[in-house]
Amino acid sequence: MGNTIINRKSRIKLALIGATFALAITGCSSSPIAAPTPYKSASSKAAYGYSSEKLSENAIRVLFKATDKTPADLVQQYALHRAAEIAKSQGFSHLAIVKTSVDKKPVMAREIMANNEQPVAFQTDKQCTMSGCDEVAQPMAVPSANDVVKTQINDIYFTIDVKMSSDKTILGKNAFTVSEILSEPLEPQKQN
Repeated sequence: MGNTIINRKSRIKLALIGATFALAITGCSSSPIAAPTPYKSASSKAAYGYSSEKLSENAIRVLFKATDKTPADLVQQYALHRAAEIAKSQGFSHLAIVKTSVDKKPVMAREIMANNEQPVAFQTDKQCTMSGCDEVAQPMAVPSANDVVKTQINDIYFTIDVKMSSDKTILGKNAFTVSEILSEPLEPQKQN
């Protein structure tokens, strides 16, 4: 019976150590990366990317959450593109932005810093024996090519409220054509 209690205590300790280790790993990997946010669906409420909610039969709200490393015009383009995808899927040919809002919240993130220094050469030492002295190369620790550092960034929450219609006149002069929005490339064109 004594061994059973000890084994049980050991298993509990191992389980607690394992749970603590798992939380530590999750905590490290859950901090955002200080990099531009691509066009993608947000996998959860706290994730980066687009999400939407239906406001009425012909109105939606689209949120695009990005890091401040994402150009502002691209964040706006992503939100509008997502609104056009939804409008098309619901059979509408036009949309108009009714309201926009932008919020920023500071967060700590991971950033990869490139180290452009040349690797350090081997250090030479003199090694002497009874038969004489020779120069011998001693290995040195080479600095990492990349370091991960913590940095403060801003999470950007760009929200648009959109009305949709198949009649452009209902939406007014600021209406967009869904097919034109969807025909625009999502990535900026590279200049040659």
